[in-house]
Amino acid sequence: MPPDEPVVAEQVPPVPVAVPAARVQAAVPTPEEPPSIEALPDPKTIPETPVGLANGDFAPEIVLTDLRTGKPYKLSDHVGPTAREGIDTQVAVVGMVASWCGPCAASLPMLKQLEEQHGGKLQIVLLATDITPEGRHKEADKVAAAGLDAVVLDPTEWDLRAWMGTKRNVPHFYIVNKAGEVLVQDRGFGNKVRKVLPKQISYAMNNPGYVQRTRRQASPKPD
Repeated sequence: MPPDEPVVAEQVPPVPVAVPAARVQAAVPTPEEPPSIEALPDPKTIPETPVGLANGDFAPEIVLTDLRTGKPYKLSDHVGPTAREGIDTQVAVVGMVASWCGPCAASLPMLKQLEEQHGGKLQIVLLATDITPEGRHKEADKVAAAGLDAVVLDPTEWDLRAWMGTKRNVPHFYIVNKAGEVLVQDRGFGNKVRKVLPKQISYAMNNPGYVQRTRRQASPKPD
């Protein structure tokens, strides 16, 4: 199994630096406008990479069938610029899972607990990555048996490629805020992820707009 490795977006506050008044404007760059989109990107337009999405990317659109109900599911109804009015979702946890994966099964009780804690504000979306249809339906059955009210989807190769790239280790969880931005992601489900996942979801709840990554500014050289 892959190492239990939370992948957390770097959020570094700028460090106050004493600079001469004449150089203030040059030392403090003008903030860039946050990126925006008209719709979540089509998975087929996203180039394949070794590791898939990076933190700060917009989540690829998901238009798939829920294996539990047979009903269509669309991620952009819940998050992103075309989210439907009347839907309370503030954060989506998109998880890549499989029926044979022990850590995937171990994550279900905690996902259920988080779902109960946040109610309709949290949407749990699981993509069953098993190779066979039988395995994918088995994963859907496991989710149902855990009492988790999540959609379990039957992804295409385009979906898996857009989200995961060529690295198909599971479980892999993406925390997506209301703007449709992948804020952070977690690989595996061990003690580290158990600890940070609730905090990541709370952060996403409190930051519904695009969160720009910042880098520490170098101190200016003295005159």
